[in-house]
Amino acid sequence: MKTLKGTFLALCVTFGTAVYAQDINNNFNTYDSDRDGRLNQTEFNERNDQQYDTWDTNRDGNIDSGEFSERAYQSFDRNRDAFIDENEWNEGISTNAGQFLKARDYTVFDTNRDRRLDTEEWSTGLENSPWFNNFDRNQDGYIDSEEWNQTTFSDLDLNDDNFVDEDEFTDNNPFRNW
Repeated sequence: MKTLKGTFLALCVTFGTAVYAQDINNNFNTYDSDRDGRLNQTEFNERNDQQYDTWDTNRDGNIDSGEFSERAYQSFDRNRDAFIDENEWNEGISTNAGQFLKARDYTVFDTNRDRRLDTEEWSTGLENSPWFNNFDRNQDGYIDSEEWNQTTFSDLDLNDDNFVDEDEFTDNNPFRNW
């Protein structure tokens, strides 16, 4: 009986965690707490802080360039094989999150010319990218949760009306595949 209860609990935790992660990443309604069909900065921050926590891997309250690089790498490595091939690159730069890499060619990052990026090539390639600095608004070398939320919200608010509607959220959400 204990084994059956343990198996059931494990399944609940596994599937519940997967559903919860999907809910945060993909579901506009989890952010839209007042159900008015659009997000203001406050609503967005309440849910987006959970995304921030997944990037702040050492839990010190700031995302440094190493944490940023690592999580960005993971977001591009869709098949989780610890390499980014050119297809994954192209898919990644087509998202809102990849906008800072669009001007860069995959082959510039692929310094050993093996047609796949490892973490070292990725980190070296990001060193001269404005991506991290876009979030680090005060240029102190760290991204705090306020900078994270303001930048992400601003990137999603394509029409600059200080609200993110469901289309903006769904079409441009950089976390939709993370």
